[in-house]
Order: sequence, then C-alpha cells, then structure tokens
Amino acid sequence: MEDLISWIQAIPSLVFLKELTRDLRDAELFFVGGGVRDWMCDRSMDQVDFDFVVRGVPLETLIAWLEKRGNIDVVGKTFGVIKFRSREFPKTCVDIALPRTEQSIPDSLGGYRDVSVQFDETLPMKDDLSRRDFTVNAMALNLDMGELVDPFDGQRDLETKTLRAVGDAQTRFQEDLTRILRGLRFACELNFAIEPQTFDAIKSLVPELNHLRKTTDASTYIVSRETIGDELSKAFAANPSQAICLLQELGALEELFPSVWRHLQVDAHYLEPVSRSKPEHLEHTIILLLRGLTAEEARTTLSFTGLDTIDKQSPRRLDVEHILWMIQRLQQHLTPQNISVMRASHFEKQFLGARGTQHMTLLDHLGHSTVVDAAKKRRTEICANWQCEEHEPIPPLITGDDVLRQGIPAGARVREILEMARDQQLDGHILTREAAIRFVKQQME
Repeated sequence: MEDLISWIQAIPSLVFLKELTRDLRDAELFFVGGGVRDWMCDRSMDQVDFDFVVRGVPLETLIAWLEKRGNIDVVGKTFGVIKFRSREFPKTCVDIALPRTEQSIPDSLGGYRDVSVQFDETLPMKDDLSRRDFTVNAMALNLDMGELVDPFDGQRDLETKTLRAVGDAQTRFQEDLTRILRGLRFACELNFAIEPQTFDAIKSLVPELNHLRKTTDASTYIVSRETIGDELSKAFAANPSQAICLLQELGALEELFPSVWRHLQVDAHYLEPVSRSKPEHLEHTIILLLRGLTAEEARTTLSFTGLDTIDKQSPRRLDVEHILWMIQRLQQHLTPQNISVMRASHFEKQFLGARGTQHMTLLDHLGHSTVVDAAKKRRTEICANWQCEEHEPIPPLITGDDVLRQGIPAGARVREILEMARDQQLDGHILTREAAIRFVKQQME
C-alpha cells in the first residue's frame, strides 16, 4: 500500500496531515472508506472523497489544532466528524473523524439519521469499521504504519467481485434503509455480484423505501426522494443493464417505478431497449425507461423517484421538460413515408442539431432503423443545401420583425409565414434573404 500512501502525501491540499501527526504525537491516522476501495480496484481517484479517522486524540484537541489552519464545520462535532478546509486549499473538503460506533435509536424506522453515534478516540478501528455498510467499504489504511486494517475480508470480496454486508445483513439495512440503494449503486458501479444473504436482506426491505414517517403536521418519506434519485441516477449512469436487472430481481421496479412495471406486465420485452443503453448516457436511459408513459405519468415518476431533484451542478442533472418532449416524439409511430413528407420546419425540430441526433439514437435503440435511415438521408440533403455539418445550426434568413415590416399585423399569421419561409429555406427553394423577403410579400397578395 506504499503507492497509495505516496499518492496521498503528494496531494498539496493534504500536506497538513503530516503536520498533524508531527504535532499530535499520540495521533494514529487512517485513510478509510471508498478511497481505499477504489485504489485497490484501480478505479479513477479524480472524484475520491477524502475521509480520514484519527485515533488517540480527544475531539477538542483535534478541533483546536485544525482551527488554526483552516475552517471547520462545527456541526460535525455532534457525530465526532469534522469537515475541514485548509486556508491554502479552501475548495477541498476533507472529512476527519474520531473512531465511532452507531446504534439505532428506539423506534427507529430506518431513516438515515435514526441512529445514536458514540465517538471515542480510544476505540479500536475494527469497532469503527464494523458500523459500515459493505465489507469493501470497511477497510482502513494506517498511514503511519502502512498497514491495511481489513477485519471483514473486504480485500477478498474485491478480488471475487462480491458485494457483502458487514455483519448481519438484515440488521445492517434495517439500521439505515438508504444502504439498500447504495448496494444497488455499488453493484452497478463496481460490476459486482451481490452476495446471497445480502441480496435477500435487501429484497425483503425494498418495500420500506416508500414508507412514511407520520408527524402531527405532515408525513414525510423515511428515505428521502432526493437520496433515491441520487443513488438511482448513479446506478443507471454506471451500468443501465445491470441497474434494470437488479431493480427487477429485487422487486424495486414495482416499488419505485409502478407505471413502468405495469407496462412490463403487458409487454415482457419493454425493458430490452433500456438494457441496450450505454453507460454515461443517463438521459437516454431514463427516456427509454419512461417512453410508454403519458406525460403526467412520466412527470409523476420522475418526482416519486427523486430523479427530478438531482443537484443543478451535477453532470447527472436531468431536464424534465426535455425528457417529456422526447417521450412524446417517441410515441409518434413514424414511418419512412412520414419522414419524407414531414414539413421541413417540423423535421428540423425533431431531427436536426443535438436534439435530433438524440432522437435518432433513441429510435435506433427501439429498432426503428428504417425511420432512422430516412431521417439521416433527409438531414444530409438539408445540410448539403447549406454546406454545413450535421451538428451546425442553420441560421434563419428572416425574423419576425422582417415579416412585421411588410405590413402584416402581429399575431399567429406572422408565425405561420415564418414557418412557411423556413420550410422553403430548408428544402433549398429559398437560398437568400432577398428571396425570403419576396416570399413574404407573395403571401400578402
């Protein structure tokens, strides 16, 4: 593990770690969690979370030392966790925690925060790791000794590509129901098989994902829709085929996507196009998954699963209105003949530019190759008329102001004439602005 230690030591924003162990002589420093797992799997470390555990130092002493070197999130003190940003690298957030244990609170319903946390700087690392979800996430690297702490054989499970719960699987997921979705996501991201007892425990608890917590004022989901959307989007983006298979096998498709599940009861092949969707094409996957739904059903499903709540800064952010628009296009039942006689301005909206390329890709996934071929042929003809690449926009020759200047009053007629002129332009009948103006004048005669 020397190469991992060297990598950590070479990161400028983590230089303070050397100073920490130098100044706090009793401190034992561990790199923990997903970062250790990803390094051992040869996965990219570009987006790694920097999670560290410090043993041997009281929380107050650790906080005092860190406060002199940057900003800390004092809210983390409740759980023995400090979010630290050094003054030199304020954009990098590092989680630093004391060893801790977690225990479900009385009458826990499995919510993320339905736990009581006890932190103790003298606690053995094995006890800290025993509270974690999966064995591959329950490893720690002692940065001073260079030793891997792996009390639950996570390294073995990495080698066999197995996702296994730490300890009793049923207990682990009942403690925190969000681990159900983390299991789905990790299986897809790592391309791991879920160990049978872990699989059975997840499957038995899937229905609880939609349970409500009732209060005097309102009812809220025990597992937030935002959490569900975040985990589902990661699973779909990583491996659409495996995500769909697991959702079916675990009974989660019926629980989270009931409208889709009903379509599947009528058409056993409904999900096959989704399985052919490529990783990292999340939007394609979601459109194909919801393609048979009405606009109202699709919007409700995106809300119910939290897929409409993904952070605006995330590359997985979904444009709900675009998804609904594309679903409606896929429900047109086009034929090559439809493509050849479609008004050019309407063809442009559906098949030109990036949106058009996506439309054709989705039609191809659905097996409509003859329609795609007809659309590509017509697109090539239009682009040839204007000597442009297929991804380049074709600027209009006239605007609404040009139409108004010809004495036509504002209203629907202006839009109608603009579309007619656009048809003529895209079909190659009008090639200059002057010819477009003459066309407008002709419509007034």
